[in-house]
Amino acid sequence: MISVIVPVYNTSYYLSRCVQSILNQTCSEWELILVDDGSTDNSGEVCEQFKEQFPQKVRVFHQKNAGASIARKNGISEAKGDFLMFVDGDDYVERDYMERLLHAMTRYNSKIVSCDPLCHPEDTEVHVDRTANTMLLDERSLYKRFFGYQFWGFWGKLYHRSVFDDLYFPKYTINEDYVVMAQLFERYKQMVYVPIGLYHYVSHEDSLSHQKLSVRMFDEYYNKLWVRDFYTKNNPHYVRNAEAQLTETCIKLIRTVQQEDVNGVFCDYEDAMRHFLKSQIVSILFNPFLRNGLKFLALRYC
Repeated sequence: MISVIVPVYNTSYYLSRCVQSILNQTCSEWELILVDDGSTDNSGEVCEQFKEQFPQKVRVFHQKNAGASIARKNGISEAKGDFLMFVDGDDYVERDYMERLLHAMTRYNSKIVSCDPLCHPEDTEVHVDRTANTMLLDERSLYKRFFGYQFWGFWGKLYHRSVFDDLYFPKYTINEDYVVMAQLFERYKQMVYVPIGLYHYVSHEDSLSHQKLSVRMFDEYYNKLWVRDFYTKNNPHYVRNAEAQLTETCIKLIRTVQQEDVNGVFCDYEDAMRHFLKSQIVSILFNPFLRNGLKFLALRYC
């Protein structure tokens, strides 16, 4: 059975579409776990309504607001299935999402399978091309894509539940997926890839990418710093890749602070990122995975 875990936080407007796309799956052996992460709208009530309507399929858990990462972790602990999927509450999936990924996992005897996401704005018609062939990505191909900002999300994948044993789930809530996927890819070093857009990642005004400067934005820095340190300890071959990702984040956030922080509220965060750039500037300047323009900005900011 597949356990589908949906972290829910203030997504009542989109949640019915999300849940309905799971109810409509061509695969029948699944359960749906809705984890209400302390929503302040009526998302919790919507979850309970689906539980009442589909008691054999839907389970609901409520927690104090702790972020999507902890919601997923709690969902995993409650899951009964041998396989796990994650869908965000404001996204939705194609009808053959489960069936295709489960078939690919069985065919290749793999622990992790990913499809392509279809990233598009709200209320946009999207055509799904189902002609591409499934492939097995080895370590080199997987990491090349991973450090090219691909396969970062929990969503869009099917996992054997055993892969989540003894994993670290970060408390920081931006790019928390990056932290977990880095651990998984270091463990297994391969993944089955179904290059078909079966997962709809919907962009809207409430998305994090549209949020203004806040303390939460610096979660991205701490999570990428954790990944850089993780590879330093476990696989130094990819440290420069992780360092490049961290450097890009520092530059982006420092620039945002300079543009928006007129009262100096976030100067301590800015100082911490400048300190990182200064301490690693020699390595940054000779990092083959950073563009020259970013190296110049790193030198300027430190």
